Amino acid sequence: MTEFTLNTPMKEVEARFPFSRSLLHAKFHVGGCASCGYEPSESIGDVAKKHAKDADAMVDALNGGVAEMRACELSAQELAVLLDTRKNEVLLVDVRESWEFELTHLPGSLLLGETNMEDVFARARRSKEVVLVCHHGLRSLNATLFFRQNGVTQARSLRGGVDAFAREVDATLPRY
Repeated sequence: MTEFTLNTPMKEVEARFPFSRSLLHAKFHVGGCASCGYEPSESIGDVAKKHAKDADAMVDALNGGVAEMRACELSAQELAVLLDTRKNEVLLVDVRESWEFELTHLPGSLLLGETNMEDVFARARRSKEVVLVCHHGLRSLNATLFFRQNGVTQARSLRGGVDAFAREVDATLPRY
């Protein structure tokens, strides 16, 4: 995938890197409030100039964020291989709502909730592989980053979520 450049529109940045706004706000105080906002049509360079920020540093931070995000993900096929070869070492954590979990879930996965959060984190810290799952991969990616920030550095997210797994690996899983 092409890296971001000074000319990349913010609309494209946000589409390709869902956590871009929070990263820019945390590192550059850009994009988090009315006084530091930007328009989707503005480029990274435009936004940097408008807010008197280092444009190259913004591009580097965004590209680094995307690289970190991609390193946290695995594909449905990669998960299938992992489950086939090392199932006993994998903790599957589903971060969807309970009604979604009831509709469909990967066999052996645990639904993360308020009542079992401490237990799931304790198990995750002891597990060799931790894979977080949601419907399409965005909530699980967000949860993965949270897990990693809280000591579960082996946590990864299923790219495309349970929907991708149902389409690409196990067509018997219901889709919604």
